[in-house]
Amino acid sequence: MKNTGSEDSIQILVAKISHAYCGLLFHQMADAGIHPGQVPIIKLLYEEENLSQKEIAARLHVKPPTVNVSIRRLEQAGMVSRSTDTQDQRVTRIHLTEKGRELEDRIRRTLQESEKILLSGFSDTELCLAKRFLEQMLENLRSVPGNDWPFDKV
Repeated sequence: MKNTGSEDSIQILVAKISHAYCGLLFHQMADAGIHPGQVPIIKLLYEEENLSQKEIAARLHVKPPTVNVSIRRLEQAGMVSRSTDTQDQRVTRIHLTEKGRELEDRIRRTLQESEKILLSGFSDTELCLAKRFLEQMLENLRSVPGNDWPFDKV
């Protein structure tokens, strides 16, 4: 495709889909009192409690200051708490509160509903092909020399 700036280019369509899907998630997650960007942190803490902010940042492949802002907001919302590591007083551990734990099922259902909306109207064959195409696009981006973006965790 030569004209990558046209309204019907794949690049523009992917950007529009991403923007619209993020908007949908933002609206749905706002009802639960969280920002969609906080969902990966909460999901990670469902799987493994007692992580440090540095460990969370490393596992999600984001910068520690980004995690710090999200943790602070989640703490203010009563969804996580902090405690000092028993072995190393310099390390702060992050824990889900009861309120944070109660969101697990709601977040899971919301993500399933959002995906159902996104993918409605497609046959199983079309979904298989779409997934294959998207995986190939991701692989193409992974192959760019000098590119160290953690595509596996996006």
